[in-house]
Formats: sequence, C-alpha cells, structure tokens
Amino acid sequence: MLKAVIFDMDGVIADTNAHHQIAWRAYYEQHGRTLSDAEFVEHIAGKHNNAIVGHLFPGQVLPPDDVYRLGYEKEALFRELYAPDIKPVAGLPAFLTMLKEHGIKTAVATSAPVENLDFVIDTLQLRPFFDALLHEKLVTRPKPDPEIYLKAMNMLGVSAAESVIFEDSMTGLQAARAAGARVIGVATTHTLDELAPYTHDAVHDFTEMSWERVSV
Repeated sequence: MLKAVIFDMDGVIADTNAHHQIAWRAYYEQHGRTLSDAEFVEHIAGKHNNAIVGHLFPGQVLPPDDVYRLGYEKEALFRELYAPDIKPVAGLPAFLTMLKEHGIKTAVATSAPVENLDFVIDTLQLRPFFDALLHEKLVTRPKPDPEIYLKAMNMLGVSAAESVIFEDSMTGLQAARAAGARVIGVATTHTLDELAPYTHDAVHDFTEMSWERVSV
C-alpha cells in the first residue's frame, strides 16, 4: 500500500535544468572553461557540486572549504538567474493536493544546498505540502548513494515497499532504485525512452499522473 511519495527537486519539483546549465556555463567561463550541452548532461545534471567542481578543475585537489565556496558562488548565481522564471513542473501543485487528500506523506530529497531548497519551495509556496525536506547537509554520501532516500523514508516512518520516488537524472535514479522503492521518472533531463530501463514508470510531467497510476 502506498504511504509516501518522495521527490527529487531539480527537474522534478521545478524544471531548473536550463537555468542550472546557464549558470554553470557562465561560471565555467569565469574560470576560463567552456561547457557543452553534452558535458552538462554527462558531468553536471544530477551530480553533487563537489563532483562538478572536480570536473571544472581537473587534476587539482582543492581544499574542502574552496570546493564549498566555489559551489556556493555558482548556486547564488543560479538563484539570481532563475528567480524571474521559476515555476513548478506542470501539474505538480494539483498532484500534491491529490496526495494530501489521500493521506500520503511527502518529502523532498535533494542534493542541492539548503539555500536552493528554501528558494524553490518557498517561492513556489509548496512548503505546506511536504512533511520532510532533505538537502545536501543532511547526508554524508550524495546520490547515487541511496542514503538520502533511506533517510527520507525513515523520517516519514515508511518502508521502501510503501514508497514511490520521482527522479529525473541518472544518478538520482540509481539512488532511488538502490533505496528499494518504486521509481517514476520525470522526462525533464532525459527522454522517456532513456528513462525506461531505469524506472518502473515515466512521465513527461505531473499532468500525466493520476492516483491510479501512482498507487499501483
């Protein structure tokens, strides 16, 4: 029986990918690098900032404080760029309302910093819909490790068999599958065909998601 639905944030709650790409491209250029669309999908989409900074400065071992500072600078740039355009993935508010009407517990589990989480959730006025909000500082191992999803389930008091996870990136899908839940892909980063081998179901957005479909 379905008791909980857990959402990634970037590409699931809000389709932030285009603005993250713009921000990362600008940040790469500030550091004398270029960033192609293919590099964004391979090295950035769904990745933790620590790994991305490693790609930005290959062959260098940066102190943790520098890695955090560089990631923080980019995320501040992202929030500035995205603020005028922010909107939820289509159908999400109605879907969240439906879940609450059925008594389903909900959580966000994102690898993003808490500043981004607060920015997205509060700007979209979605905080009342969620029972738990997890960000990068609440785990020690980023996706594709399942730690953040297992912790979300624990906070909600549910098992993997009682949970559905919505994800869009390959690292996120790996984490969701490893957590043991039913996984539904959202085709904001990858196509439905690309998502199919790694998900139990996949949708373009939440306008396609009914109670019958999510509670299978």
